[in-house]
Amino acid sequence: MPSLSDPTLRPLFQPRDDAPVRAVVVAGACGNVGFGKLGQFARLMAKPGVPVVALDLSPAVHEAPDRLRAAFGKRFSPEEIDAIVANVRVVQGGIDDLPKDLAVGFVFEAIPERLDLKHAFYRSVRARDPEAFIFSATSGFPSTMLFEGLPGAERCGVMHPFFPHLTNKLWEVPTTGAVTGESELKTVRRFLAGLGMNLITVKDVPAFAADRIFCGMMLEAVRIHADTGLHPAQIDDVCKKALGTSPFFVHNLIPGANYLSAHCMELMGGEVDSTLFSIPDAWKPYIEDPSKQWPYERGQTCPPERFAEVRDRMLGMLLSLTAGIVAHQVATVDALNFLCENALAFRAGTPALVEELGFEAARDLVTRFVEGRGITHADQVAPIRVFAEDAAPWHEVYVGTAVHGGVGLLSLKRTTLNHAFVAQLDRAYDRLAGDDTVKAIVLAPDGTYSQEFGHGADLDAFVPVLGKEEAALALIERWKRTLGKLRGGKPTVAALVGRVLGGGLELAVSCHARIAGQRTRLAFPETTVGVIPGLGGCHYVHRLVDATHWSRVNEILLTGHGFGVDEAAQWGLVSQVVPIPELPAASMKLAAGLAAGSVPMPAFREGPATVQVSTDVATTNEAGVPLDAELRTLLVSTIIDANGAEVADGGAIEARGAARSLAGSSSKIGVQAMLRGKPPQFEHPLS
Repeated sequence: MPSLSDPTLRPLFQPRDDAPVRAVVVAGACGNVGFGKLGQFARLMAKPGVPVVALDLSPAVHEAPDRLRAAFGKRFSPEEIDAIVANVRVVQGGIDDLPKDLAVGFVFEAIPERLDLKHAFYRSVRARDPEAFIFSATSGFPSTMLFEGLPGAERCGVMHPFFPHLTNKLWEVPTTGAVTGESELKTVRRFLAGLGMNLITVKDVPAFAADRIFCGMMLEAVRIHADTGLHPAQIDDVCKKALGTSPFFVHNLIPGANYLSAHCMELMGGEVDSTLFSIPDAWKPYIEDPSKQWPYERGQTCPPERFAEVRDRMLGMLLSLTAGIVAHQVATVDALNFLCENALAFRAGTPALVEELGFEAARDLVTRFVEGRGITHADQVAPIRVFAEDAAPWHEVYVGTAVHGGVGLLSLKRTTLNHAFVAQLDRAYDRLAGDDTVKAIVLAPDGTYSQEFGHGADLDAFVPVLGKEEAALALIERWKRTLGKLRGGKPTVAALVGRVLGGGLELAVSCHARIAGQRTRLAFPETTVGVIPGLGGCHYVHRLVDATHWSRVNEILLTGHGFGVDEAAQWGLVSQVVPIPELPAASMKLAAGLAAGSVPMPAFREGPATVQVSTDVATTNEAGVPLDAELRTLLVSTIIDANGAEVADGGAIEARGAARSLAGSSSKIGVQAMLRGKPPQFEHPLS
C-alpha cells in the first residue's frame, strides 16, 4: 500500500511539503455507487493517512460509519475496521459545508444524473479548491457535457465504476476526445494504479462502451417481454444460457438501474435518432419508480419453441451495438470484450461471439434483426461492414502479438483458457513462429486486460463434455496440440506473475523456460474441481526438475495445495525470480539469451522414468474440502504411467486419464459446485 511519500499519491494529496494533506471527497455517499466507493477509498486511503469525506445532503450520511462497519465486518479484523472508519469524516450538506481547514485533492462525484445539479456542484468545488481533481461516476454523460467551460476542466473527467461497488476495482475511463488533460490523466492513472485499480480507456461519447451493451441488453429484454408476453424470468433464462447473464434479475437487484439504463439509451438516441434506442411504454413505470421491481419467479424456463426467437433477437441487438461501437471507435475490440466479460459477467464478450459465429453469420444475424425490427438509420447504428477480417483485430481479442528486437511477444489478455483463447493462441504463435525476424518468443500477461499469468481452464468449456469421455478426450487433444507447439520450435519463455494455476501453469510448463515476478503463487488445483491435469501437469514438471523434488511435486498434484515461486526456483522449474517491474525486460533478455545460446536451455527429460507416488498426504485441499478417493487413484496411476513413457506417449496417457476424470462423478460434482461458487461434496470423499 502506498504512503504519502509515494509519487502516485503526492501530486494529488500533498504536492508541497509545507502544505496540509488533502482529502478524498465522495459526493453522494448515501447512494449505491457513492457508498460502495466510499468504502473502497476509505479502506485504501486509511494506511497512507489521506482523509476520506462522506458527503451527502441526506441526514442518512451520518449512518455511513455504521454501514461501513457492517459491510467490512466479515472481511477485516475489528482493529482494521476501526482504522478505516476513524479516517472517514462525515459531512451532511454540500462542498461549502466541509471544514474550512480541510483542503480537497480529489473529488469522486456520484450525485444524481442531472446536469444542473452536477454543474452547480462542480462550480462549488472549483471555487473552494481550485486545484482539486474532479471525476464523475456518471454512467452516461461524456466529460464534455459535464465539464466543458469549467475552470480547470483539464483536471476533470469520468471514472465509470461497476457493481459490486465496494470491491470491484474496474473502471471505464473516457480519454479520446475528453476534456481531461494528458498530464493530468497520467497523474490520476498512476494514483489509481497504485491502489490496484484497473482502468479501461474508451472514447468520450454518451454511454461510453460497457453501458451501451448492458443497457441495450435490458432495453431489448423489455421489448421482447412487451412483444411476446414472455415472463421476465423466461427471457433471463435465454440470456443466461446464451450469454451468462440475466438482465431483469440484475435490474431488480440494483435500485434505480432501470432509470440509468433508459437514460443511457436516451443519450445514445440523442446522437442518432434511431428506433434502435426507442423506450417502450412497458419500461416507463420502472424508470419513474426506482423501487418498482419486475415480476420475477426464479427457475422459470423459456418455452423451447420460443428460445431461438428470443436468443436471435437479443444477439441481433447486442451485435448491432457492437458494430456501432467498433465502427465509431468507441472502444477497441479487446477493450469491449474485456468489459463484457469482466464488468458485465458475459460468458464471452460480444467480439468473441462474432469470431465464434463467423463474420457471415454475424452480418446475417444483424441484418435480419434490423430489417425485422424496422430499425431506422441502421447504416449508422448497426454498420455490418465491420464484420470483416480487415475491419478490426477480431482475432486478437485474447492474444496479441508484437516483436521487440528479434523477440516475439504473445500478450495474453485473458486469465482462463477456453476454446477461443486456445485458437487465438495457436494462430498468434504460428504468426510469430513463421516470422524469420523472430528468434524467440515470450508469453506474458498484457498488463491491462490480464495482470496475472493464468488461473486455469474456463469451467464452462468443460460443461458440454462432462460424462462424455470421447468428447472430453477430443477437447483435451485439441488444446494439447496448441500447447505442444510451444516446445517444438523457437525458444519460448513464460513470464509468470500473480497467480499461475491449473491450465495456466500447464501453459507455463509447456514453454522451454520460465521467469517469474516476486510473490508469484502457483498451484494445480484441479483435484478440487474433480478433474486431473490434462495439458502436461501430470508429467511435465517431473520432466523439468530433479528426481529429489518429485515427492513434493506429487504432493502438490494430489492435494491441490499452492506453492511459492521461491520453491519453484529451488527446484529449477523457474530460471529467475525478479522484482515485478523488472519482469518484462528480464523475460525478453532471457528469451534472447536462449536464442543466442548464451543462456543454457533448461533441462527437460524426454524419456521414461520410474516415479513412485505416496498417498500419505493431506486428504483435503487448502480450504479443508475433502477430495475424491477415486479421482486420487486415477491421478496416481496417470502420474506413474505418463512419466513411465516417452514424452509423446506420456502426453497421450495423460490425455486419456484426464478424459476419464471428466467422464466421472467427481467432475460433474466439482465443476457444477465451483460454477455455483460452492465447495464440492464428492461422492467418494477421502477420509
